[in-house]
Amino acid sequence: MALPASLLLAIEEHACFSGCYSHETPVSLCIDPVRAPVAVFHAKCQDCLLFYVGALRSILPSGMTHYTLAQELSAHIRAVRGYRWAFSGYHASGAGFWLSVAYYGDGLFLVDGSRNHGGAKDVDLLVQAFRARLAMPDDPGMLDPALYACDTVHISCAPPLGPVKTKADILRLQQCSLAPRQGFQRVSIVEFLPFTTRGVSGAKAAPSTVTAAAQSATKGGVRAWLASDVGEMCHSCGKTVKPLTICGKTEYNCMC
Repeated sequence: MALPASLLLAIEEHACFSGCYSHETPVSLCIDPVRAPVAVFHAKCQDCLLFYVGALRSILPSGMTHYTLAQELSAHIRAVRGYRWAFSGYHASGAGFWLSVAYYGDGLFLVDGSRNHGGAKDVDLLVQAFRARLAMPDDPGMLDPALYACDTVHISCAPPLGPVKTKADILRLQQCSLAPRQGFQRVSIVEFLPFTTRGVSGAKAAPSTVTAAAQSATKGGVRAWLASDVGEMCHSCGKTVKPLTICGKTEYNCMC
């Protein structure tokens, strides 16, 4: 027995971007004045903390609990929106922080840490989340804030954004605005440059999007590789360029 279609439609039409839901304590509702109250399972959106959705326990799949309902709702939205993974809410690691993240894969993230005080940057919070093992990075270089580019926009995910492969796919949508709009949520489009720039043919990332630490130079006749060169083959040694992180600093090397 699947989740009720009306329940799934309700969460698909909710505009918050991460699609993460937390379980709430079951309640009993009186829906018939001559019958005993019935049990209801419900869940809460972890982005806005205001949107609740639920169903009578009797119409949910057999054996489902309020825990698994929240998990199934979150999994459904991840599938509909094409996320590889997502998480949202307050995280008690270290001093504690709020963070919502959705990952499309291939180095493309949606990130919102605006609920925090102190002015922490979204990229720094994403790296902090990786260090706290809230999610596993695809590459060791994802622990280096210098390897990301970030653009703040405002989006609405109702209806879903549709197939997204690149930042440009998001920016061209009517559901994306550079300025605040009613019903839209502030979010950062975060790119891990070694992944998102490796498909650019015959060109490197624009200087404004690559930090000085990752810019190319020639030192003593040996090329200093860029973050965007990861995966390329060196014509001198025949090896591919890979990131190497030592003492918190990431460099890019072949075998020369």
